[in-house]
Amino acid sequence: MIIYEARIHFPILETAIIPYLHFVSNIGNKILLVIIWNTMNIGVNGLLKQLIKQPRPKKNITINKQDAIRSRGYGMPSGHAQTAASNLVFIALLFRNEVLTSLATLQVLLTIYQRYSFRMHTASQLFVGSIIGSASGYALYECYKFLFITPQSRAQSQAQSRAKATEEKNAPLPQPVATMSH
Repeated sequence: MIIYEARIHFPILETAIIPYLHFVSNIGNKILLVIIWNTMNIGVNGLLKQLIKQPRPKKNITINKQDAIRSRGYGMPSGHAQTAASNLVFIALLFRNEVLTSLATLQVLLTIYQRYSFRMHTASQLFVGSIIGSASGYALYECYKFLFITPQSRAQSQAQSRAKATEEKNAPLPQPVATMSH
């Protein structure tokens, strides 16, 4: 333990904890951005519903109390489709992982199917919600890049992509296999 300037320090503890706190803070800020963005997205959806005032389909099927309450409101654009599509586009652009993107796409398709089959939204309400959500997801990704991706890491990523493309371009073509015919 070292005492100076009326402060007590624990060098070993600080060495272990400070990088962890920085990591948590860095991840926390990114998660907070996504939470704030989704909250804003939901607010924009509510505002659009009040401006457009398009009713939901008649005789919808409610599966819980929340649906029974919400189904009395307006339906254009679909908030579920908007939020799901926004998160899909953000995940696809951020991670660029086929498995993750496929799972997110499946989640969006299931959400849209459920909202349509239970007559909570028309096809046009789901389509418009998906389009607005996709634009929102792209904007979130651009905002994320601006705030969290440094020019150094961006340049490094671009260099890796160019190197991979060059490697694929210069890869030898597979040679045909000789076969003997009788």
